[in-house]
Amino acid sequence: MTPTLPTQDTQPAAPSQAEFQALLHAKMRLALRVTLIDLLEDEVTAFIGVPPYQRGGRRRDQRNGAYARDLGTTVGLLEDLPVPRTRRGFRTQLFERYQRRPAQLDAAIGDRFVFGASMVRVGEVVETLTGLTPSPSTVSRVFHKRDTEFEAWKQRPLAEHYAYVFADGTCFTIIYDGKGAKTPILAAVGIGADGTREVLAFTVGERENQAAWADLFADLKRRGLKGIDLTITDGGQAMLNALAQHFPTTPRQRCVKHKIENVLSYVPEAQQATVEPELKAIFYQDDRAAADREAAAFRLKFAQTYPAAIACLNRDWEACLTFYAFPKTHWRTIRTNNVIERLFGEVKKRTHKMAAPFQGEASCLLMFYAVIRSLTFRKLTMPTQ
Repeated sequence: MTPTLPTQDTQPAAPSQAEFQALLHAKMRLALRVTLIDLLEDEVTAFIGVPPYQRGGRRRDQRNGAYARDLGTTVGLLEDLPVPRTRRGFRTQLFERYQRRPAQLDAAIGDRFVFGASMVRVGEVVETLTGLTPSPSTVSRVFHKRDTEFEAWKQRPLAEHYAYVFADGTCFTIIYDGKGAKTPILAAVGIGADGTREVLAFTVGERENQAAWADLFADLKRRGLKGIDLTITDGGQAMLNALAQHFPTTPRQRCVKHKIENVLSYVPEAQQATVEPELKAIFYQDDRAAADREAAAFRLKFAQTYPAAIACLNRDWEACLTFYAFPKTHWRTIRTNNVIERLFGEVKKRTHKMAAPFQGEASCLLMFYAVIRSLTFRKLTMPTQ
């Protein structure tokens, strides 16, 4: 008779007290960060007299981006906290108020994200920070402000024309039915005719799902977008099919960075250091003719040794070189999808310390919005007419 082997315990070990405290502090820092960003925005809106994205009214000043500062707290350092600026020199008083009551404020907001916040607890946050007892309407406004603002942002009209639109996806872990799952977030970033960068839209959706991409592009059109000079994407066929459906005449640039990575994946790792410089050189020539000559030499040199790599290079070949037809000063920006990759990096930099998945799609999307609304994007210099 075969002896019964003892069953191995596969349950994950419970976190230590130190690990639990670190997780708790990370969540409290995130809650404090979101609270301060909300109240800074309320403060600058009161100073200016007009909410974001609203024209007219009794405006007393103009927003002028934000600057980043660090703030020490009893639960750790808040890094790169975005502080609004205005043209006439808005100065916040929140940090003075916060620094007089750090322990009390940390305690008041500690359960905002960890356990969920009630209207009463949000009122305590405002009272602790400002020293004033908020009215029920003020509490309701602070409690619902971000949801309401996010909904308005998703419905805002877009310009009819964008010079460039970048589209890509990334993944966050979201809890579904008690289990964490890697969930793609699809996003589009535009550069307008004046060079201004703008996050156009983002949504939950599988990157290989054509319907999800089609819904995103349809939403852009519904909000007023009619024409794009160039789209910049990776090689996902679902996205390309959706683009062809909604913007059939728009030329496309295949992300050069991803193409290089794909080609090198067919080259043995030990030889990649030799092949990569010659491969990259194709996309860094002074004009399209020089790039074609460089590519021809590359194919001739490596066709026999790495035929699969050459076949990969030939796929999407024309789309890889579309950027050469656009202003040379823009090549660095438009030959890769780095514009949107950096956006994803900023979001993840501000959320990875949570060390826990999002409790639902809504919380993930709301945090994504909370981060992008705090970013200041550099304008692209456009050629003069």
